[in-house]
Amino acid sequence: MNHALYYPSIEFHDYHWLWSAALLWDRIYRIVPEGYEPDEPENIRVLVEGGEIGIPLRPGPYAKDAAEELFDKVGPGGWGAAALVFDMDQAYAKLHQDKVDVQLREMMIAKGKATAHGDWLHVPTEFEALYMTFLAEQISQRNNLQLLSDSVAAWSASTYFKYDGQVVEYPFDDNTHQLAVLVIRDFLPENILDLNPRDIVKFREKYRDERQRFISAIQGAARDLSACEDETVYEDRIRDLKRSIEEALSDYKKSMSDLKIVGWAGLKSVTFPVLTKVASAMVGKDLAPEILTIVSGLGIGLGLVSGFSDFREKSRRLEKDCDYSYLLHLKRNWKECAMYGKDYNYLLCRTMEEFIND
Repeated sequence: MNHALYYPSIEFHDYHWLWSAALLWDRIYRIVPEGYEPDEPENIRVLVEGGEIGIPLRPGPYAKDAAEELFDKVGPGGWGAAALVFDMDQAYAKLHQDKVDVQLREMMIAKGKATAHGDWLHVPTEFEALYMTFLAEQISQRNNLQLLSDSVAAWSASTYFKYDGQVVEYPFDDNTHQLAVLVIRDFLPENILDLNPRDIVKFREKYRDERQRFISAIQGAARDLSACEDETVYEDRIRDLKRSIEEALSDYKKSMSDLKIVGWAGLKSVTFPVLTKVASAMVGKDLAPEILTIVSGLGIGLGLVSGFSDFREKSRRLEKDCDYSYLLHLKRNWKECAMYGKDYNYLLCRTMEEFIND
């Protein structure tokens, strides 16, 4: 199913991102406490009132178990990521505004208002964003929903949680598996903010099949590459997958002809585990995360984000489509989202490394 759970906030703060996500996903859920009414402008309400965007999921059935499990994981002998440390003074936060742990702490759900409605969080305020991210990961697993975020910091946390803290900061040769990333470029209208939300609603109704086929092609590619164990098979499979994604992408972009598109932008990434020997064939023998290997002139890339210290649950986890974590950027150039002039997946690798170590 083409259904996703947005996290870690209640309100949609980035209209550009929401318009883009609405063109892709059939249903987008979000976590909303009982009795809380999101404070959003009229143009967002037009999308929400259609009943498929911003569908509220009540945290009550999940909140207590998620809080207890998270605090158990971050206790002695649990997960050791630096971003999970509680103490942070204001001077540190002011100095390091670009650090993952600071971004997560400041990502207060609904700007702190949620705690006034049922007292459902039961966690320290400075820990809210981490808790919301963990809660979202738990809800997605229990309802077979794809996780969808507009925040690299939140994506780093949810991916770390998803694999039970077994993510390591860098792709190492002696790890049996690596965390790979498949990136699709140029699938969103460059002038998306010019689109009327009512026109987006009409597009969603008319071209549901094209949207589903595009998402399914990406999921299928990630799933097939995860199941690949031989470099030769990988080479053959990537040619087939490239063709299927290109065809689905072409049909998807044609479906937007009624929207008067002036150009294309957007970077959509999906992460998935691969065997190390397949990763070597994918990006080169040194497993360097700096380079995103471009496999298609239409804008399809493959890279590595990190490795796994232990992957005993591989077969069980890969049985679920919701094992793939999605991130949606609105840039076009591979390097516009990157750090230090590197490629896009280096940003993901560096952010994960920072979450674990810094």
